[in-house]
Amino acid sequence: MEKITIYQFTDPVCVWCWGNEPVMRAIDYLYGNKVGVEYIMGGLIEEITTLYDLKGSKRQIIERANAIMAEHWLSASERHGMPVNTRHMALFSERYPSSFPQSIAYEAARRIDSTAAKRLLRRIREATFVEARRTSQIDVLIELAAEVGIDAARFIDEYTTGEAQNDFSQSRMKCRRNGITGFPSYLIKNASTKISLGGYQNISTFHTIIGRLSEGKIKPRRLGPSLANVTDFMRRYQTAYPVEIEVTFGLDRDRTDLMIDELIRCGRLTSEQVGNGRRLAIANAAKAFRVTPNTRQNHHEAKQASAKGSATVASHQKVGQ
Repeated sequence: MEKITIYQFTDPVCVWCWGNEPVMRAIDYLYGNKVGVEYIMGGLIEEITTLYDLKGSKRQIIERANAIMAEHWLSASERHGMPVNTRHMALFSERYPSSFPQSIAYEAARRIDSTAAKRLLRRIREATFVEARRTSQIDVLIELAAEVGIDAARFIDEYTTGEAQNDFSQSRMKCRRNGITGFPSYLIKNASTKISLGGYQNISTFHTIIGRLSEGKIKPRRLGPSLANVTDFMRRYQTAYPVEIEVTFGLDRDRTDLMIDELIRCGRLTSEQVGNGRRLAIANAAKAFRVTPNTRQNHHEAKQASAKGSATVASHQKVGQ
């Protein structure tokens, strides 16, 4: 059977790309390896001080830009349902005025392990939007890479050699060649046909296009919204947000909340308040994650590498200026 691939043109700190995470996760869960998903980094913000027409000192402009962006995040979250945390939001600063480092981090991870790179992209988005972390900082990126199982030393090497930055430049060129003017945008293709989509999309659009490109041969798994199926979904991804369950199983918000509350009551899930929403986890998932020997080693190495990596990256950036 001919495989279909979805290419998302994206940026790790694009709030509407964060909003389309439920759809990307649903496609992964419902179609498996019959439909591939790949990410092409576009570079949303090269320099935050030029994003808006603001006056004042550089510090004042950045503070105001962060505030405007926080308002945009909240507005978008109300529409797409993925939570955001805008309290003390300070994603950008005079030292970290760009979203390019997050994209370069993805490219560095992709050179090591393409599957782990997708997990890192998810963690960068999550750390940005619900944990309010400044994800352009190299020490944060090293820590996130270690969390998803990427060796910290290799990650630093790939990030600083220049190859990841070259890959990012090539990705931006792909965006320009495909006429991409906003994120997310999509290219869905098989061997002979391709379809382009601009902007945030719902799951039904992808179902329709996948059916059309496969002549009805590729279909999503038919899964009823049972407690067992939702538990299986959570076991696969370990953490999720309510709207991701809603989208995957075709539920409305009220029924989703009822199922989640029942799974929490019977001890299968835990819930944590994050920003204007809640993050769900399979019971004991966080504890189990921390005690894994490989994970412990990765975090230890990440802490040791972080200071070294920060100095290495700073030196590398100065040379490249």
